[in-house]
Amino acid sequence: MQKYSILKGFIEKQKQTVIKFVDDVLKLDLNIYENQYVFALKTQQLYTAVEDILERIAKTFENSIQDFQKYHSELLRRMTIEVSNHRPAVIHDSTFIFLNKIRAFRHFIRHAYDYELDKEELTLLQNKIKTNSPNLINDLELFVVFLDDLLNE
Repeated sequence: MQKYSILKGFIEKQKQTVIKFVDDVLKLDLNIYENQYVFALKTQQLYTAVEDILERIAKTFENSIQDFQKYHSELLRRMTIEVSNHRPAVIHDSTFIFLNKIRAFRHFIRHAYDYELDKEELTLLQNKIKTNSPNLINDLELFVVFLDDLLNE
């Protein structure tokens, strides 16, 4: 039971980090050229903070991933699956679609060395973050409720 208590504390603390990154990227005026690069960096950090939560959940519930070439996408996909008598799905399908876009953006930014950022694409992504981040936070909060139920059994 201690592992569930530790996981709960980690999720609650990390959720605050996620919320901070969401706030940071939503405040940025992407018409300012320099802010486009700040947006790219903060959005990478946002996804990494979420992925840290998902990794911790996978490790706690012994949900290992064998294919390391597809690790990041497979981890995300697994979080949409309910594991009978073990854990519920962590995120809904709509949250998966949103996070998968952010994951792809992170991958692109990490590997696009000679590419100029596109303000319109960044604005679309910023709007997706604004629209979908409340669902992500809600999914995480529902998972914490599940952990509370485990701890109170």
